Amino acid sequence: MTVPIPALPPSTELARRLARSPLLLALDIDGTLAAIAPTPEAAFVPDDTRRTLASLAEKPGVRVAFVTGRAAQDGRRLAGVSHTWTIGNHGVERIDPAGELHVNEEAASFANQIDEAITLLARDVGAIPGVFLENKRWTLSVHYRRADRGDVPGVKAAVQAVAARLALRVMHGKEIVELHPPVTINKGIAIVELASITGAFDGGLLRGSVLYAGDDRTDEDAFRVLRERSRESVTIHVGHLEPLGKGSSATAAEFSVPDPSGLRELLEWVLRVR
Repeated sequence: MTVPIPALPPSTELARRLARSPLLLALDIDGTLAAIAPTPEAAFVPDDTRRTLASLAEKPGVRVAFVTGRAAQDGRRLAGVSHTWTIGNHGVERIDPAGELHVNEEAASFANQIDEAITLLARDVGAIPGVFLENKRWTLSVHYRRADRGDVPGVKAAVQAVAARLALRVMHGKEIVELHPPVTINKGIAIVELASITGAFDGGLLRGSVLYAGDDRTDEDAFRVLRERSRESVTIHVGHLEPLGKGSSATAAEFSVPDPSGLRELLEWVLRVR
């Protein structure tokens, strides 16, 4: 993984790769459009960003999608932009612009295991100060951002133990550990499927334009999948990265912006050039 190229100021090459239609703008929410907040309920998308997204969603040939680890309905509420798509639970579910919910059938078959995991972890770690369990129906998130650092290893160990007991998959993010169904689906697979539905991908080939922006470990799946499918895909890491040495960094994204404000600036530029 090489050091990503700054997306600001936008280059003529970036303009060329985003000029085709349909253009799918797929965007993570927390840490990407909204600053990271102490709790999921405290997060918000700034009004200026929301207005820019609403204007983009109204542009001919532009499709806007929010891609989040939150439940799809919660992501849709937080984004608050009409005529858009929402991919939730890291790809397990999708809400179309008409509001219809589509759930991956294989993942949905593990609903009972997720329910049992919630019961077990509420007992094992739910009373630890600063630990918060987020029931997203098809997945479970255990937040420990506000927990004492000495409690974090025990929280992670408890989640691992429950995952092993119920044959669930563990995913790690920023101050969060999650339990998922053991299903081959992630943000990247879900975005490619949506790009095919919207016409950006046709027969596996990129006919339109695709941009994906995200900030966390689970967004790396999307960066990798999109770049493997087409080197013309635009992948953007949001936030600062620690260098790994020898001209590499901890992201598969080709481009970067420093923070959510930088992404809003880039989206405003996309609005102008479209």
